[in-house]
Amino acid sequence: MIDTHCHLTSSRFKQDRQLALERARRAGVTHVVEVGYDLATSERSLRFAGVQPDVWATVGIHPHEVAKAPENWLVPLRALAAAPRVVAVGEIGLDFYRNLSPPDLQRRLFAEQLQLARDLDLPVVIHTRDAMDEMLDTLEAKAPPKRGVLHCYSGNAEQARRAVDLGFAVAFGGTLTYGHPDLETAARAVPRESLVLETDAPYLVPEPKDTRRNEPALLTRVRAAVARLRGESEREVDAYTTETAIRVLALSAR
Repeated sequence: MIDTHCHLTSSRFKQDRQLALERARRAGVTHVVEVGYDLATSERSLRFAGVQPDVWATVGIHPHEVAKAPENWLVPLRALAAAPRVVAVGEIGLDFYRNLSPPDLQRRLFAEQLQLARDLDLPVVIHTRDAMDEMLDTLEAKAPPKRGVLHCYSGNAEQARRAVDLGFAVAFGGTLTYGHPDLETAARAVPRESLVLETDAPYLVPEPKDTRRNEPALLTRVRAAVARLRGESEREVDAYTTETAIRVLALSAR
């Protein structure tokens, strides 16, 4: 299994970060993608990936964080994105649910970070909430050549088909275990070659919510949910989601 999106450098793992990674390995997680969401966490993600052979990094500025970005944010982000252990620009995108940054500023930095991915020939990891159609419209207008992953997918089946038609992988996490009918239908609709798994740890604990903190080892619960919904074995889900993640994020080449 590959956890395509987590935040092990979060302070919530301060006491047991290495143990959490070891638990993930014992659970069968072979690769972990540590995701940055501003300049500071992007630097941490890269440092963490530099000392763990099965961890890779992404760097980017989350839509919640764009209002806090320094004026020259693109210069340090470009330097971080060029590092060998970086597999994508992200997480980037649009979030009109909380609007913690002005929508027009979100749109501008999303577009500029898409351009950065194009410049560096990297995929992207995209966060979207209450903005799925606009985000897909943006990608249809000009997506990075290497496409990427729609993180923590929250749309419906038709929107998932649009993403797949664009060449993007669709990532399902703990929310798939919460019983949302539209999300379950989307998980059934996404073809094998476009489906990946994630935890978004420490957030979005999968059912049963028997802990307050998610971690990569709980990816097994997401795998089980995908298998149940699609009528497949967990071994099948493990095999094709791993293959898709390696291909989309070029993990084997890094």
